[in-house]
Amino acid sequence: MNEISKLSNYIYNNKLDLDRIIDDFTPYVKTVINNMAGNQLSFEDKEEILIDTFFVLWKNRDCKIMYLEAYLAGIARNLIKERFKKLNITYDISDYENVIEFNDNIEFFSEQREKLSKLEIGYKALNEEEFKILTMFYYSSKSIKDIAKLLKLSETNVKTKLFRIRKKLKKFLM
Repeated sequence: MNEISKLSNYIYNNKLDLDRIIDDFTPYVKTVINNMAGNQLSFEDKEEILIDTFFVLWKNRDCKIMYLEAYLAGIARNLIKERFKKLNITYDISDYENVIEFNDNIEFFSEQREKLSKLEIGYKALNEEEFKILTMFYYSSKSIKDIAKLLKLSETNVKTKLFRIRKKLKKFLM
């Protein structure tokens, strides 16, 4: 990550300089939104997500945030997923598999690539049911209730399995 994306560069008089952050990161967040939402959301929806992204940052201004780029991109992606759920728009992970965010830092890119390789090994270690639950929850944005109905499991069982899946995948990243 480059130095400009560190949150500490945007603290003025012990307060978050939100105006400067908005000026510096609006083009980046718009790119993230356009890449993920494509033409599935209206211009107004995209603008609302952009504004909400900075609002969430402002609400969480006291959290420990190291790099603004990653944090803002994560907020935007989550807001888009929520909007997709609300509008009953489904999206497939294959739409995003070949999208690589450009970063000048080769070391960062190498680390991300290594993590993805480890995750891929982790995905292959999951059994069929675990893989279904993971993809339904994270990539198809299905609720725990919907997953439980589809797989004929209790909601508690689905939550437990998700917890264990995340724990299993985390081991591959360590």
